[in-house]
Amino acid sequence: MVAQSMLRSAGVVMLSTLTSRVMGFVRDMIVAACFGASASLDGFFIAFRIPNLLRRLVAEGALTISFIPIYTEYLVKKGDGEGLELAQKTLSILLVVLATLCALGVFFSPEIVRLFAYGFTDEAVLALTTDLNRIMFPYLFFVGLVAFAMGVLNSHGYFFAPAFSPVLLNVGFIIGALFFRDLFDEPLHGLAWGVILGGVLQVVLQIPYMVKSGFRMRFSIDFNHPGIRSIFRLIAPAVFGIAIYQINIFMSTVLASMLAPGSISYLYYSDRLTEMVLGIFIISIGNVILPEMSRVSAKDDFEALKSIYVRSVRAALFLAVPAAAALMAAGLPIVSVLFMRGAFTAYHAEMTARALFCASIGIASVAVLRITTPTFYSLKDTRTPVVTSAVSFVINISLGYVLMQTALAHAGLSLANSISGTVQMGLLLWWLFRKIGAVAARPLIVPVIKYCLASGAMVGVILLVAGIVDWTGDPFIRRALFLIIVVASGGAVYLLACLALGVEEMRYIIDKMRSVAGRR
Repeated sequence: MVAQSMLRSAGVVMLSTLTSRVMGFVRDMIVAACFGASASLDGFFIAFRIPNLLRRLVAEGALTISFIPIYTEYLVKKGDGEGLELAQKTLSILLVVLATLCALGVFFSPEIVRLFAYGFTDEAVLALTTDLNRIMFPYLFFVGLVAFAMGVLNSHGYFFAPAFSPVLLNVGFIIGALFFRDLFDEPLHGLAWGVILGGVLQVVLQIPYMVKSGFRMRFSIDFNHPGIRSIFRLIAPAVFGIAIYQINIFMSTVLASMLAPGSISYLYYSDRLTEMVLGIFIISIGNVILPEMSRVSAKDDFEALKSIYVRSVRAALFLAVPAAAALMAAGLPIVSVLFMRGAFTAYHAEMTARALFCASIGIASVAVLRITTPTFYSLKDTRTPVVTSAVSFVINISLGYVLMQTALAHAGLSLANSISGTVQMGLLLWWLFRKIGAVAARPLIVPVIKYCLASGAMVGVILLVAGIVDWTGDPFIRRALFLIIVVASGGAVYLLACLALGVEEMRYIIDKMRSVAGRR
């Protein structure tokens, strides 16, 4: 029953996230066509990344990691009344923190931008980046509220609103790119105001669902509340761990700013494609399992925890392994069709595809990482991920600095990130099994071997079909048509190979299809 509930919840999140990612690609195609891959657009991405970094650090990172396990424990052991009171006090503190951070961010924008854009030498681009950062910094306030709502709603079994809210950010982006840009002398200012519009829309979507969950806002700051004290005990190592991860991103951005103009944009577009896979499938699973794992952890039921973990990892890798292989084999076709138009040239497409290939190497490792890390959080262990993040940081930055000076250039930064993520995954798995007991190897290793064999067959078909087209020279219609054929044929071969190999997930899918057909 729990497994079916998790699958339904994961399905809701995946469908919402899929919609968001599709809208995200529409947004990126519009941005690429309007702005290409330029130094000014690099400045926009840096300005947008700064509030996003703090969002992941303060809101979606430390808050979610520390709040959800404690809040879920309150709901399980003390009931909804005391749980919702804890949520009220948590939001009160969060409002003050977010407002303070936004004020400081706007005031110190010049200094912050110079730190993040260390490699920028053009004063005009630095000035533009500072203006854009001042416009977009308040986005942190809105998205912080959305992250809090996600923690409350997911714990009560409501997954749609938090998962769908990124769609509204993309709507804001698109409105900014198509309509707001004509209202300003600098078109990128319009794009920045579109981000703020998206943040407001995201908050508005959460309100009716928060009311439905029973939440009522009452401003009350109480640092002596036992639940608040428990959250603060977890939040310090959580902040440190997420800070290491974000410093990792920051240092990668600094290194990329030292390379040729457009390098940050290549990495951004590459990240968008890899995050599509991780966002639609892997993060969706992670968002659903954290509240469920927190419930079984509150009852000290480690066998149930291990069962949830194994099912989640298998589901993640069933999707992540072929996705990684497909992105590596069809990177240029995908980038060509999605982005190559207007100011985004064939050269930009080739450079982005290079970064995408190296980033895709680490998708399976990141998939396991994003399932494993919430398992530690559900156990109220925020320290172990800190240690592994620190190791990953050292590897990523040192290796990235070396590789970016080779022929790989910006793609070397993507490869370093893939390698460091794989090392972190291995360390976390070792610690997890020491903590909750070993998980039988066969139920994980045998299916993964089958996923890899099926993916190998898929790659062969993709390369065969993709070789027919000149992906940087042929007309768009021909490229788009053949990309559909590449995706359809590759996906069909993977699923048929999984069926032939007796992959359990395929049997589940077929049984569900038969069940639906029978009801009709």
